[in-house]
Amino acid sequence: MTKEDNTMMMSMNEKKILFTFGCPNRGLTVERLRHAAALAVDPAAKKAFYSLAVKLYEDATDEQYRNFYYNMRLDMEHTTHHKYIPDSQPVPVDMSIKDYRRSVKERIREQQMRSRRMMK
Repeated sequence: MTKEDNTMMMSMNEKKILFTFGCPNRGLTVERLRHAAALAVDPAAKKAFYSLAVKLYEDATDEQYRNFYYNMRLDMEHTTHHKYIPDSQPVPVDMSIKDYRRSVKERIREQQMRSRRMMK
């Protein structure tokens, strides 16, 4: 972001990270991202968290960040990537537990038979 342009530019991954770890308070978000970077095991995730923390700390003012954050939340919440099913709604199940268990046992038997044939 440049100082003249009052817009923040972020990649979709950065927006997803901000959606997960962010809050309207820029200082708390930067601190949370630094903690997440410190705890991350994956080097790519560690780098992504830390770079976003630096980007927010250096390039944004509190007001710009707050406006961007609320607009980003609205955009991300309205972009559906999957069908939402509320927790209270029952989820249809295709087969009973008994049938599922039977199918798993059959698959295991088939795998065992294949491996025995391979060993002969």
